[in-house]
Amino acid sequence: MIKMRNNTKMLFILLLLGLSTPVFAATTTSMAAAIALGLCGFKTLVYGVLPTLALIMFLFAGLAYAAGQAFGAEMRAKAQGWAMSLLVGGIIGIFLAVLAPILVTIFVSMGLPSGSAC
Repeated sequence: MIKMRNNTKMLFILLLLGLSTPVFAATTTSMAAAIALGLCGFKTLVYGVLPTLALIMFLFAGLAYAAGQAFGAEMRAKAQGWAMSLLVGGIIGIFLAVLAPILVTIFVSMGLPSGSAC
């Protein structure tokens, strides 16, 4: 009797999964399109903002280094640390500005069957 009830439950679960699969497939396709659209917006943002921010960080790094040279040894060391941090941030920004559009194009082509690019 218990085995019969378990089989009935299992059949009911399989039936529900079988009927809901087309709904999940349609939702997944629309979700992939929404993610691809969001990634295209991110690519536009990266092209527009990151190179500008990286350039500003390079300029501030030079300014911090130059200003630090006018002070004593302790302040000079702090200014050099700040300048190096700004320089590394600018380099990472340029690296991301170059790499992010390539990765976005790869991810968008994987998500959409038509392969439409941004």
